[in-house]
Amino acid sequence: MRRAPLRGPGPGLPRLALALGLALLVPPFAAWTGRPILAQEEEDLTASLKAMRAAFNRARERIENLEFAAAGRELSAIIEPRGAAKASDLSLEEMNLLSAAYDMRARARFNLGNLKGAEADFGSLVRLNPDYAIDRQTLSPKVVDLFDRVRAQIAGILAVRLDPPKARLLVDGDPVEPHEGGRIAVLSGHHVLRADADGFDPFEETIAVVAGVETRKAIRLRPNRRTLQFVTVPAGVAVSMDGAPAVLSAGPPTPETEALAQQGGFDPKNASAPLLIPMVAAGDHKVTFEKNCYQSRALTVKVALDIEQNAPLKFTPVVLQDARSELRLTSTPSGADVFVDGEKMGATPLTLPGQCGGERDLLVIKPDIGSWSERIRLAAGEVNTLAVKLRPTLAYVGTFRLDEWGRAVWSDEDRPLLDELAKGLKTLNVMRAPEVLQALRDSVIKWMITEPDEVRAGTLLPPALLDEAAAGARADLVLAGLTLNGDPDKTWTLALYSVLHGAPDVAGLRTDQPEGARAFVRRLDSAPAGNGPWWGMGLVDTVLDGQADPDGPLVVRVLPGGPAAKAGLRAGDRIRAVGNRKTPGVREVNQAIAAEMARPGGLKPTLVLAVEDAAGPRTVRLAPDEGPVVIPLGDPSLLYNRSLAEFRLRARAAADDGERGAALLNLGIAFMHFRAYDKAESEGFARAGLPAVTGVSQGTVLYYRGLCALRRGNPAAARSAFEQAQAQAGSTLDSGDGPSAASAASRMLKAIE
Repeated sequence: MRRAPLRGPGPGLPRLALALGLALLVPPFAAWTGRPILAQEEEDLTASLKAMRAAFNRARERIENLEFAAAGRELSAIIEPRGAAKASDLSLEEMNLLSAAYDMRARARFNLGNLKGAEADFGSLVRLNPDYAIDRQTLSPKVVDLFDRVRAQIAGILAVRLDPPKARLLVDGDPVEPHEGGRIAVLSGHHVLRADADGFDPFEETIAVVAGVETRKAIRLRPNRRTLQFVTVPAGVAVSMDGAPAVLSAGPPTPETEALAQQGGFDPKNASAPLLIPMVAAGDHKVTFEKNCYQSRALTVKVALDIEQNAPLKFTPVVLQDARSELRLTSTPSGADVFVDGEKMGATPLTLPGQCGGERDLLVIKPDIGSWSERIRLAAGEVNTLAVKLRPTLAYVGTFRLDEWGRAVWSDEDRPLLDELAKGLKTLNVMRAPEVLQALRDSVIKWMITEPDEVRAGTLLPPALLDEAAAGARADLVLAGLTLNGDPDKTWTLALYSVLHGAPDVAGLRTDQPEGARAFVRRLDSAPAGNGPWWGMGLVDTVLDGQADPDGPLVVRVLPGGPAAKAGLRAGDRIRAVGNRKTPGVREVNQAIAAEMARPGGLKPTLVLAVEDAAGPRTVRLAPDEGPVVIPLGDPSLLYNRSLAEFRLRARAAADDGERGAALLNLGIAFMHFRAYDKAESEGFARAGLPAVTGVSQGTVLYYRGLCALRRGNPAAARSAFEQAQAQAGSTLDSGDGPSAASAASRMLKAIE
């Protein structure tokens, strides 16, 4: 970009010196030409400018000492090498110095009586910078008159009146700054005149300028944008147009606002000053108005251009209605402390009236049981009801890289896992305090560096770190990852720990396969079932002449007091159909039951069974009961530390002894999976109490207690537990439809005799 024509030094040489000083701040020649300056060129240019400044300063001293001939020689050293230079060829400082040199040498020649030389220098000055402003206050009127006569022979005056006045004016592509009255001197000839301003269509015209003549031109730009003006009640409203970042209306109100208040019937003290949104194109626009504790509003406004006045488009004040919300909160279990945006509000069940709508950080916590934390959005002006179930907390400390020298660093290769965790978990809280996580990461790195062999052997987090996570992050679960330098398979190992013991669940993931992270997070977010439906019957397929019996599967067991017994099903019955599905085998019966259980709505289905015995066919209507289920000891799809955290919480939050006993039973089995038999006994089975009923019951607890004692190396305790389980005739394993716990206990007694 070329620069605007430069002004003269103003009155007196000191002003010129100031201008030169300011010019030192301007970028060098490359800033104007767009051509990069190499180091050597920069050095040459700097040396040239230093020589120009030195020569100019010496010439100025000569002028002050009335040594005009010597001053002319100094100035010639500046002028002669640049006699053919155009303004576009010079840097800003060179232009300043060269213009001032022509001016000063012309005056020196004038004082020596060399009028032709003075006239030639003024001519060169005007051709270089036609709008140069000579010092008219301190110079001789004869010198000023000579300058004016020379310029009148070469240049004319262009007088431009701009509307809007702040429009930018360019002559032949160079920005110019007109003097008072819009005047600017330009060389005679044809010039391209351009004016532009934000919010207006640009104007461009070729205009002829005659030397010594003032050419007048009025330019009025046509607006293509318009400013909008809004007043909001109250002030402090976030106003956004077409989804752009919002601007905030502010007070205090102006006299104009107060006048609008009298018409609109609102209190002007609550209103904002006019809010201006500039540069809006013609057409329809959506404007939203939002403020906490008030009903949001959205308006569609039609903007028409004001060609004549371009005045702001004013709208009727936008009044937002007060909209407080009510939050009704319950939790399972109740009695949990509630924190809204970090402030304790009470304990559940809790009703919080007068809440502002919008997003809130909600934490519901009951010490030693669990917590629930989310960022929720309260609907303004409504009753917001929320029932939360306390859940365990996960601390994900990150993935670490370990090199062959035992050095450990925090790795960023866990992006797929972070992306999945960021989508939110339904059954776990995720601890996100940055300072706590950083402290845990530092501790992990220190541990890995200190004990690299243990890390390679599979111990990612020692017990001390689990204690730190439990205390600092209130975490129930801790997840960490490890990857090794140079692994060609791009694998990393995830270890999920419970703060209850030191053995992890381990999963392998690929850094280049994000679907693996997705599957792992689904496993992590799957809370183990504690209850399920059961029917209280056992079925088998029978074979007749080497073929499956076409009369259907045989009922071989009906648990006393179970759903099947209550419905009238008897051992020896054959099930011919379930509903309208024929059931030639046990597989088809199970498929039909699963289809009925999958019906939406959560209602317990009633099965219509077509059965037949020796007395003939009949119909049995069978509805399931709900009862405890038992997790398996070695399911590869189950994260057992996740189960530990879940069942500990359920045991502490249980509403009755039966629910607590079922949770403690599963807690003990999860400990057994990790061979933590002492904890399985002390924290699980010894505390679990279930009624002696049909299905998963006290006989189930006694069977697993005996199994745990046997693996602890205590056959006497095992025999005692198995003998008690053997006496519980209706107890089952796994679920109400599982195998008999009493029979399993009898087999174990025979095995240990």
